[in-house]
Amino acid sequence: MYQHQKSVNRAWASIAREVISLMLWVTQRLLRVLLRRPVIDIVLLVLVLWLITGFIGRVLAPEPVLYRPATVFEGR
Repeated sequence: MYQHQKSVNRAWASIAREVISLMLWVTQRLLRVLLRRPVIDIVLLVLVLWLITGFIGRVLAPEPVLYRPATVFEGR
């Protein structure tokens, strides 16, 4: 039997808290696994963390207030 479910309108802060908690948990698990391995895995961990911070930096980057006017191509 199929039941319709309403979309839940959750607060932004609670969603952010859950995402950060999940990221910390994943980082902890990665550290536990990678610290048992050779040094090359530590380098891979640093690479993954660098990619994550780059993604967060792009997502949370401030948007420009002033935009350049659209380029207008005039006749020949």
